[in-house]
Amino acid sequence: MAIRLLILLFLSLYVMKGVRTGALPCPPFPVGPAVLGYLTLAVASTVRSPYTHQSLQWLVVLIGYAALLYLLVSFLDRWNDVVKLLVVLVGMGLCEAGWGLVQGWWFGVARPTGTFFNPNFLAGYLSVVWAVVLGYLCYVRARQVRRENRRGLACLIRLPHLIVPIAILAVLLLALVRTGSRGGMLAVLVATGVVLGLRFGRRGVGVLLLVLLPMAFLLPNPFRDRLKAEHVANPVSYARWQIWQSSVREMVEYPLGIGLGLYQYEFPRHNFPVEGQIARYGKIAQTAHNEFLQMGVELGVAGLLVFCWGIAMVAREAAVALKQRLTRWQRGLLVGLVAATAGMLAHAAVDSTLHEPALAIVLTLCVGILLSARRLVKRGVEPMPALPIRFPAAGAVAGIVLIGGAAAIVIRMGLAWAAFDAGSQALAQRDFHKAIDRYQVAVTLDSGKALYHSSMGAAYFQAFERTGDGAAAQAAIEELQSAMDLNPLDGRLPGLLGHVYAALATTDSAQNSPEEQRTSRLRSAAAAYERAVELEPFMPWYRLELGRLHLALGDRERAESWVRGAVEIEPNFLPGREWLARLYLESGRIDSADREYRQILERQRRYAAWEQDPLEERFLKVDAQALQRVFEKVGTLERKRAQT
Repeated sequence: MAIRLLILLFLSLYVMKGVRTGALPCPPFPVGPAVLGYLTLAVASTVRSPYTHQSLQWLVVLIGYAALLYLLVSFLDRWNDVVKLLVVLVGMGLCEAGWGLVQGWWFGVARPTGTFFNPNFLAGYLSVVWAVVLGYLCYVRARQVRRENRRGLACLIRLPHLIVPIAILAVLLLALVRTGSRGGMLAVLVATGVVLGLRFGRRGVGVLLLVLLPMAFLLPNPFRDRLKAEHVANPVSYARWQIWQSSVREMVEYPLGIGLGLYQYEFPRHNFPVEGQIARYGKIAQTAHNEFLQMGVELGVAGLLVFCWGIAMVAREAAVALKQRLTRWQRGLLVGLVAATAGMLAHAAVDSTLHEPALAIVLTLCVGILLSARRLVKRGVEPMPALPIRFPAAGAVAGIVLIGGAAAIVIRMGLAWAAFDAGSQALAQRDFHKAIDRYQVAVTLDSGKALYHSSMGAAYFQAFERTGDGAAAQAAIEELQSAMDLNPLDGRLPGLLGHVYAALATTDSAQNSPEEQRTSRLRSAAAAYERAVELEPFMPWYRLELGRLHLALGDRERAESWVRGAVEIEPNFLPGREWLARLYLESGRIDSADREYRQILERQRRYAAWEQDPLEERFLKVDAQALQRVFEKVGTLERKRAQT
């Protein structure tokens, strides 16, 4: 909300300037066709999206970044403005680097995050600042340095144009290495290669390949240590290759895209096993960890091609700007910005960095300056084009109405999220009345978001569990159905609905209700869980619940089939094996039950020393002793039967 309101503030300043001068400035915007084409595809994707609200949210994000880019180009009319922006950027980078080092050295954080929630994002931010400072440093006037060298090393150290950038680079490098980010290091290496290549040609690239790369991989440092540790101990570290392969398959399956912002809901159907883990399908990718592939999945191949077209246009503008007559510091800054852009794009090819607003805004800043550079060089020679405003009063009124309306929508959505957050806190404290009240406010302000409806449904259901109020259970069902209507792609929603129906069918009051009503609820629960399995086919819990429901409905064969499928998908899913063992014992298949029991014991023993997350603990949480007592009881009955 804060970012969107700031962009609207800049837009209002732009409109006010145009109304005051009688003309809106319209600077050359070479990437305009690509931006317009990309936004057109985004609009089309939103119109045909199965979950309109989610796609609309991301459409607003994209429009905001496009508007920010155009406003930057419009406001930048002096090199002094560029310097001020980059000084602020470097200052922020130093603050982030300093805080990251404090986190690592003082608080003992293995991988510092700065003010970001992810160390990879911190590394991506620092790589941009690294590129800008390195570009400036490489274009320091060599003649002045040689003149100072004649007076000795002491004079050289006093040179602010040398010692300050070198000190900044040292701090940035220390913080970058501490993050242990492989993507961040890739961004730094790409940015460094671009700077050295543009400044020194082949010799610069040779220095990178023959000196800097071996130092990064051979000398002891946290980055190299993390590479070794990930290779030896973390099989998930190489899962990105499989995520990318899955994304390519989705692009083939949906050449027109699945819908803007919907990757996280489509991925569960294309999930893949990670061998060597307790839960083979336990990791759900929220993003493709490759921004280019994610564009292809959500917007189709056309969206990816248009984005690459825009990159090519920015590269062409940067090349033209570097051919202009520039001072050394101007050229150094432009080279640094080109390198920063290349490094960020390289990082985006191996991680979801552009989902972080700070990094997306920094990339927008770099591109905006590059697009403005040629005009800044010719400032005063060629006047900036402008769109005349014939009726300033009408223009002012139209601007106020449009920008004010957009601000009202932004504030409304922000207030809805604040109400939702307050409801979640109240629900955590078991204050169901307050939670439902806050969720209702969120739904009223932003009724198209499925999360608000499902959260209110969860609050109603927890209230039903505590009080047994049937009206609360019915309200939970209605809210979950509303959420499913809004978002038909999220498998968790029908899973929750099935849980509510199953609970209604198994409560004490349900046992005294007509058999037809109980059977109807069981069938409704089964139908909901089957829909959940369609959307998340590798989730074993849904299959286990279907087994229990079909057993309650009297269909033992189908019940066994569902749970057997869960165990085949997840061999370490011990609750499923325990359920099968009990079913086999009840039906007299002692050998089959014994096999499941031995599998439970063997797998619990195998993973006893593993460090387990909550999901893995649930996978292995089975009372083997209770199952053994059941075996002993069955064995006693069998012996008595044989004696008789």
